[in-house]
Amino acid sequence: MTTQAIIESGMTFGPYPAGQCFYIEKSQCYERVQEGVQMAEFLLLRQQRAGPTLWVVEAKASSPRPGTQPHFSEFIAEIRSKLTNGFLLGVAMRLGRHPTGLTELPVPFKELDLGSASFRFVIKGHKNEWLPPLQEALSLVFKPLVKSWALPPIAVMVLNEIGAQQKGLIANRN
Repeated sequence: MTTQAIIESGMTFGPYPAGQCFYIEKSQCYERVQEGVQMAEFLLLRQQRAGPTLWVVEAKASSPRPGTQPHFSEFIAEIRSKLTNGFLLGVAMRLGRHPTGLTELPVPFKELDLGSASFRFVIKGHKNEWLPPLQEALSLVFKPLVKSWALPPIAVMVLNEIGAQQKGLIANRN
């Protein structure tokens, strides 16, 4: 869907190789279902040592300080909703559950073997000292999905700018 860089929450993601990124938040399929459905920014298909991995990415410019209730709990619930919905809509499109789903997806997504693929749920954009409590909170709320899909514990990642650069999600600022 895009080889252009994606600018979200003040961050520049990509650009990524052709066919490896699907801007699900801007898709026609999401446009049809968006009422009441929060969505992650994009899906990124990567070839890794263990095989293909589909990354579901949500960008946030800021978050409430961990432990500040109810704002922190609401934030975690929103992120869980966006990442889960991005995952589910992407899989539903791949399975042809939506009329335009398969036609919108790039060829590598259409060819993805869902049975052997791995998945990562990634949120980017946080202060370094907030990463561990955010990681812990998101790992906890994603536990049922991770267990149900037999995903590894590393399926949920909270990254700041340095981590996102190391993972190749965003370019280094010069």
